[in-house]
Amino acid sequence: MRIRGLTHSTARRLSTAKKVLFLLGAASLVAGIPAYADPQQPVSGEPVAMGQIVSAEDSVYALAEDNSAVYEWSSDTVNWQKVGGPAKDLYASADAVYATDPATGDLNKYNGEPGQWSRIGGAGTAFAATSEHLYGIGPDGTGVWEYTGQGDTWTKVGGPAKDLYTGPAAALYATDPATGELNKYADGQWAGIGSSGAAFAVTDNNVYKLDPDRSGVFEYNTEDNQWNKVGGPAGEIFSSNTLYATNPDTGDLYKYNGRPEEWNRVGGPAAAFTTSGDRLYRLASDHRSVQMYSGTGADDQWTDLHAPTAPAVSDDKLARLKSLTQEGEDARRAWYAALYEHQSGTPDPYEFDWSTNGCNAPAPDSIGGFDFTFACYRHDFGYRNSKALLGKESFHNSVNGDSDKDRIDRVFHQDLNTICESRDWPVDHTAVERALCRRAAGLYYQSVLAAGLLETR
Repeated sequence: MRIRGLTHSTARRLSTAKKVLFLLGAASLVAGIPAYADPQQPVSGEPVAMGQIVSAEDSVYALAEDNSAVYEWSSDTVNWQKVGGPAKDLYASADAVYATDPATGDLNKYNGEPGQWSRIGGAGTAFAATSEHLYGIGPDGTGVWEYTGQGDTWTKVGGPAKDLYTGPAAALYATDPATGELNKYADGQWAGIGSSGAAFAVTDNNVYKLDPDRSGVFEYNTEDNQWNKVGGPAGEIFSSNTLYATNPDTGDLYKYNGRPEEWNRVGGPAAAFTTSGDRLYRLASDHRSVQMYSGTGADDQWTDLHAPTAPAVSDDKLARLKSLTQEGEDARRAWYAALYEHQSGTPDPYEFDWSTNGCNAPAPDSIGGFDFTFACYRHDFGYRNSKALLGKESFHNSVNGDSDKDRIDRVFHQDLNTICESRDWPVDHTAVERALCRRAAGLYYQSVLAAGLLETR
């Protein structure tokens, strides 16, 4: 409702990573050292000013006020994370989120993983989704189109329309651009259901309208095809399972109790509201925090979800990257801690690239029977993020005889040998196995160097 990657094999390796990181934490606690001790704490970015919020399932999504990024807060992670880049508008159904491209107007669907969006259609003047279907008004306003669910293919289902309204059920509602009257689309048929209004709202069972002069809220009765007054003046109305209205003078939010003229105040004014299912959210008037309603439906209780934070500036990010890609045990533990935080869903203020192909050459992951996955993962992390920040040429260039590439290669070799020296977790290597592992690590490292693969990872 509108109110206003990893591969399978890599995912399997990361499952192993979580187990090892758990053991790392346990070992640290036994030794009396804080688990995942980190010599450098992440910087705290400034709260992102948000311009729009929408909700789907147990998540709320926010579009930065400058349209630069899309963020998600989920009850699973209880944190904000960046999930998309620039967008013009957000739309949501009960279980999906969509964004329009600010340059082309194209519609993209979020695939559930940060940064993973699919183009499913071109530009339109408005979009709306029911529990089962996605609809849009063409860019010239002359037709209503339904998404087929395949690629970017849409089917025309109606004529000219100005605005679209949907609720939890399957029906679609559209206003006539000439008269403002509301029409219902269901089972392939359109039917007019009433006169014009300043706004409409759809719940799972009912349709509501705000009079053109905003003097009253009305509910449509399907039995006699009449609109019955259920509330007084309102600034705006919106809904999901429940109908809400704002006071036109104070901006306070009221919840409809299902009986005419019976409303409960549930909150003060806000920059915006959004609802999905039984969840209700608001964007603070200063645009710098989101709150989730946590009351009984008859009180004013909200939980602060705060706001996403702006990513670290490049200097801070580079300093953090260097601290995670140094030689020595402290830096290695810091990187393991950062990996654990990333895999746990904690937002990364540095927005590092955590992608990896593992030990993709000359053999996958296990070389000579020894698993070097973590060494390869950390090496990918160092290479990819250093190149992104420094540029390929600077990454290779030496300063005082040493380049970032040289350092990260040495760290890779050190990590290979550290895995060989394992005596308790993840594998208890015997003295003979450790010697064989070091030999395999050396041969693997030299073969990769000789093949020139380190320069192209």
